Amino acid sequence: MPRLALLNMLMGFSILSIVAAAGAFIATDLTEAYLNDPELIHSWEILLSKSSHGHTNLFGILHICFGLTLPYSQLSMKIKKLQTLFLFLGVVAMGPLMFLRGKVGPAENIDVLEILTGLCLSLALITLVSHAFGLARKYFSHA
Repeated sequence: MPRLALLNMLMGFSILSIVAAAGAFIATDLTEAYLNDPELIHSWEILLSKSSHGHTNLFGILHICFGLTLPYSQLSMKIKKLQTLFLFLGVVAMGPLMFLRGKVGPAENIDVLEILTGLCLSLALITLVSHAFGLARKYFSHA
């Protein structure tokens, strides 16, 4: 198995470990918010922290799945390295950037944080689509 595939699996399990540990803090914050003011449970910051937690877990699993299927892709190693970077930018968008957005609060106009998050997520989507293409090339080349 190529080292890049192993790197993606390592990143995925590391991300899952970090997010699992962070989940305990989120649960504590949610419990405290609910006990002190049940209306706070639906606040912007709490909503985005829960969403960040779930989506970052998703991206950790995507890294693992990407690493497991990377050897089957017929794309070049240069593209696979870019895919790894772009997928990690999805982790950044759904983890720290979404968490920061929760702290900053909602805005009526599009701000730099939203643009950066959208860019990172777009690059992650490019990874998923291009990886599906690389796998399809392998599948149909043996048909």
